[in-house]
Amino acid sequence: MTVEELHDEISAIDAIYPDSTSEVAPQIYNLKIPQHDGLEIQMSFLESYPDEIPNVIQILNNNTRIYTDTNYLETQVKETLSNIFRKGEVCIFELFTELEAILEKYIGKEVENDLQKDMGELKISEVSTEEKNELDNNNNQTIKSLSSQSNSKTVIIDPLKGWIQSDPIIDRGSTFIGYARKVNSVDEAVEYLDLLVTDKKIAKAAHNISSWRIKKENGIQYQDCDDDGETAAGGRVLHLLSVRIIFLFHVSNV
Repeated sequence: MTVEELHDEISAIDAIYPDSTSEVAPQIYNLKIPQHDGLEIQMSFLESYPDEIPNVIQILNNNTRIYTDTNYLETQVKETLSNIFRKGEVCIFELFTELEAILEKYIGKEVENDLQKDMGELKISEVSTEEKNELDNNNNQTIKSLSSQSNSKTVIIDPLKGWIQSDPIIDRGSTFIGYARKVNSVDEAVEYLDLLVTDKKIAKAAHNISSWRIKKENGIQYQDCDDDGETAAGGRVLHLLSVRIIFLFHVSNV
């Protein structure tokens, strides 16, 4: 393949995935993985490409909060390239396709690990009065005093207790996790939502969208929602509550 033909392949990739490639030097390109703009692969192509496999120079990680292990990802890219490469055939499009699936699984696993870690930190602890006051002031956890104890023993309440949690849903680089539970009063709805957002992972979410709907025995209905900056998102969830037997629903965009 000539250099001109390599340019033709790059142009075709840009037509499918706009702004996904940039030439940094002759026959050296930064390639943005579709749906994962925080990661770029820097690759060099010999004049004999596609008879010779391209070289992965480095992985440029612009979002270490999501992609926490750059070395692992670089290994995955190199192994994937080695597996899909066939002498005489261009490979960038197929590489992108394979990496999209790999990265979706990777992000899902990272979210799962974070949730498990946070759950492990929610345990009964003994803290001093000074530590208790500090926790109260920072609103990091809801503290319930153990009045039966003569010393300053306290227990940290699990904000997720009683909630049904969905599997993570990944869409265009964002991860969504749903939480649902039954409530019997307006006060319960407000109390449970206020407690839920004290969870560290949920508190850090980009958007916390919530809706609740209650129908009393006398037929009177109460409902409310919060978009948290996502236009009409809470209202759409509220509409789902009107056609489903769900009483309190919360979505975190992490």
